[in-house]
Amino acid sequence: MAESTKEAFRRLRPCCVQLTKEQTVQNVSELRRLLDETAREDLQQLQEYALFPLRILLKQKQRLHERLTQAVLECMTHVFQHTHVHHWDMLEDTFTQLCVLLSSPSNNGQVADMSEELKLAVVTTLKSLLLATDSSLLVRLYSIQCLPLIGHAVSILLSVTEHESARKLRLETMECLMVLAGCHSGCADFSPSLERQIADSFASFLPGITMTLCRVIVGDAKQGHAVIVCATEAWSKIVAMVMGDSSVENNQSQRSVESHDVGVSERLRSLQVRRSQDWCSSTADKLKVLVQRIAGAVTHPNWRVRLVLVEFADRLLMECTKTLQCCTSPLLQLLVSQVGDDYPQVSDRCTQVLGRYADEHLCSRPLVEILEENLHALATALPRLMRAADDEKKLSTLTLTHGYLKLLGSRLVTLLNSAAHLKRLSLALVQVLELDVTDVRIVGERTPAGGPPAISMEGPPAGLYVLPNRTKRFRHFQDPRVYQLLRQICQLLGYYGDLSLLVDHFLDLYQQSSLHRKQAVLILNEILLGSTGKELPDVAARPPSEETTDIICSLLEEYISPKNWHLPTSSQSEYTDISNTPPDWSSDLTASLKDSPDWLIPRSSPRAPQTSYKTLNSNILLICLQLEGISIFAKVLGEDFKLLLLQSLYPVLEKLGDDSAVISETAHTTLVSVCVSCGYSSVAQLIAENADYLVNDISLSLRHFSLNPRAPHVLRVMLQRSDKDILPLVQDTIEEILVALDRHHEDRCVSFLSVLQSLVAAVNRWFPGNKNEELNKRPPRTVWDVEGTQSIRDFLVEYHRTKRLADGLLGDDDITDVEHDGKESAEDAGNEEAMEEPDKKPEVPAHIKNVLEVLDRCRHLMSSGDPRLRLQVLDITCEGLKALQDSQDQLLPQVHQLWQPFTHRLEDSEPLVILKAFETLCMMGKVCGDFIRKRVVKEVWPKVTTFLTNQAKISMKVGPAYTHTVAHRLQSIILQGLGPLCAQLGVGETEVDMIACACIPYLSARQPTKLQEAACGVFDALLQLEPDAVWLTLCDVYCPALPQPPHLCFPLIKMSGSTSEKSEYATNVTQLLEKLR
Repeated sequence: MAESTKEAFRRLRPCCVQLTKEQTVQNVSELRRLLDETAREDLQQLQEYALFPLRILLKQKQRLHERLTQAVLECMTHVFQHTHVHHWDMLEDTFTQLCVLLSSPSNNGQVADMSEELKLAVVTTLKSLLLATDSSLLVRLYSIQCLPLIGHAVSILLSVTEHESARKLRLETMECLMVLAGCHSGCADFSPSLERQIADSFASFLPGITMTLCRVIVGDAKQGHAVIVCATEAWSKIVAMVMGDSSVENNQSQRSVESHDVGVSERLRSLQVRRSQDWCSSTADKLKVLVQRIAGAVTHPNWRVRLVLVEFADRLLMECTKTLQCCTSPLLQLLVSQVGDDYPQVSDRCTQVLGRYADEHLCSRPLVEILEENLHALATALPRLMRAADDEKKLSTLTLTHGYLKLLGSRLVTLLNSAAHLKRLSLALVQVLELDVTDVRIVGERTPAGGPPAISMEGPPAGLYVLPNRTKRFRHFQDPRVYQLLRQICQLLGYYGDLSLLVDHFLDLYQQSSLHRKQAVLILNEILLGSTGKELPDVAARPPSEETTDIICSLLEEYISPKNWHLPTSSQSEYTDISNTPPDWSSDLTASLKDSPDWLIPRSSPRAPQTSYKTLNSNILLICLQLEGISIFAKVLGEDFKLLLLQSLYPVLEKLGDDSAVISETAHTTLVSVCVSCGYSSVAQLIAENADYLVNDISLSLRHFSLNPRAPHVLRVMLQRSDKDILPLVQDTIEEILVALDRHHEDRCVSFLSVLQSLVAAVNRWFPGNKNEELNKRPPRTVWDVEGTQSIRDFLVEYHRTKRLADGLLGDDDITDVEHDGKESAEDAGNEEAMEEPDKKPEVPAHIKNVLEVLDRCRHLMSSGDPRLRLQVLDITCEGLKALQDSQDQLLPQVHQLWQPFTHRLEDSEPLVILKAFETLCMMGKVCGDFIRKRVVKEVWPKVTTFLTNQAKISMKVGPAYTHTVAHRLQSIILQGLGPLCAQLGVGETEVDMIACACIPYLSARQPTKLQEAACGVFDALLQLEPDAVWLTLCDVYCPALPQPPHLCFPLIKMSGSTSEKSEYATNVTQLLEKLR
């Protein structure tokens, strides 16, 4: 014995003797202190001596105090952690005593009633004992003779794991169980024979272990993710240890029993399970049920649980390939479902495991069959799950489907050659992707009168190749992640599958069933998009093949065929779908269509059936999906798509001008996509470079207008989206539109007027006016600022001089000056006349001619019986006057011709028409000025003042609800426009007084606030024209202070207006009078 060991013995001996005599916590703590100071080598030599008093304490019949027992166990744990156990007696005795201490003395198999801290100390001591035991002793521990002892320990540990609530205790217990099974990471490397012996022993306990740990794994989530992670790890390691391929194949349990366990009773021998092929097969079938239950935890919110499940599947697949072959399907399903996990730790590890497994086993026929069977089963269950399951279940199911397709890869071609698989998968996708057509907003959203918003080419809009979510609402799901997974599934089919086979199959569905038509288009679009791999992650992109180009050409032809493209999208649609109704060929209306392949007739047919809003929604969505398909075709082909513009551009522009806002916006997106894919810098460039054949198509369509009622929409869109360089190209087409309007002014007037409105708006955009400011800044009438006696004197002097000049009472000097000025004026006038040729007029520009032609048509249509048409004509008139403002020679005669039919619109039966007519009058005043002053004063002012006077009596007595009426809106618009109109016309004192008297009632505080503000605006304008007359009118209503005469010779003038501050006019009149000062 070394000197250090002797010295340690001398220090420990008194304490051990004292502890044997007095079992107190202080003595145990003192021993622990001395053990901490003892070196590892010395402690190994004194192990039995140090443990002797501690073992004596544990063996006492009566239970010790828990604090003392816990201190003893902690002291023993320290010894085991720093030494190795080489004696069987110590191992057997301590192991047994710890198991007895943890067990209930009254209830066999139950845990003793003690504190959680003491239980944790017992489990920790047992774990440290097993880790410190020499492998030679473990051979004896795992023999048949000790099988009951191990079984008792396993039973107690499982009971603690399942029923205790302390997280730390449960984790320590499961780690102790793994140490007992020899599969803990801290265990030493065992020999193959010892590993087989441990596996033989634990085969007897495998049912209880796996079932208990399975209950823990799928238990309440409140127990914490660490417990689930540890239980999953213990389950997989113990099962892999017992059911491992190498362990079962090299099993020599029978020989081991015969050679080492001679003399063992039959009762003990019957406790041990022999791992035969039959036993392995039966056990695997039972474990499959548990594996499926555990795999359900893949939806756990904590990523560490999902990661340990990946490791769980990896361990069982790699180590138990043969013995657990029946579990391959659920294990692969578990892995595949985690490929798209949000956490890269999980998804990357899962991809790595799947890749390694595929490299090793995918060439084997059984694995491919498993994948195909799983995919078929998923496709069968997918529609049911999408209808009934929650969003998380839908996501997990689709992730599985996506994973199987990606795992099969190029083998998809073989799989899809099976009619059963192709039909099942296609029907599943078609049923899942069913669109919701019950939203009335789809058909209700209409394009604004000015058309869709201008297209910006700063960059492709977000979601360029996907319709907005508001238009793609699905019946069976709302989560956008579900839709993204479905898109990726379709794209994988296009990338790995036989493109021709898939397109033919879904095209058959598209043609055969109206119920599946929208879904078929959506799937076909995604298959084509996925064929190049540009949108798929982790795959190599490839250029489109000739086969892909041919397929796109055939699909484009199918999409834009009249029977699929010209569908009714509103109750006033130009086309009516009668594909389900046999035509009456005896009718004269359909005789001309007898040989036509298109089942479409014009809206004017009296046979047009009533279409439900669901059918209209369905048609709108189908057209949108076909438009999206065109944008996808452009993206797939890139600049090669230019060859297909001849077929596709006209239909897309036609839909861009559609009345449905959803269709118009989708066509907008499609047009931007085509520009980006084909390399055009702007939509204007795209239209300009293809204008020749677009114009030709429009002209041909106009010749058969009854069959092509939407031809004007294309021209309208071209005018809205192009620059002025296109005007010469479409000049002939504009003339054809004007001629067609003359021919169809009764039934197709709206379509043609929309084109003409776009033309006039385009002229205003292309040729902005240069004289706006000059027209608006006319010299105001002379206004005298009369302040004080000096100003009055100057006024009288100037009046006297002007009077003498009028009577011819000027002096000689004055006459000479006047004659001299007259001669100079005559000479200047003569020079100007000599410079100008009297009969030569400048040529009128083409765009001005177009506007004049449009206004000529408007003059005749202004009295139409359709109020919507009258509103549209007034809109065009307003835009046309603005376009002619720089061409006074053409403007003024045109206004003269328009005036007579226009004035009748100010007395229209529809208030909205009156409102629009007044706005047009304001535009006339802006561009014509005093040219229409006399007409307005004579014909318009009486009507306006009468209306304002009569309506003021009504609006003064109503409540707040009146502000939402058309009458209030009309009053407000008239009052807001009167002031600027008076200023532009330059009206005189009499007219100002007439307007002021009509607007005075609106200064009352009893009027709606908006009308008061508008009336104040009128008086602000009138004050600039005739301040004296306006001042007098205001004072006649309310006079805050009587005017004081400038001199005593002038009498005091009394005003008729009220002087009370409580007057209803006080506030507004006071503000206006303040501005005069």
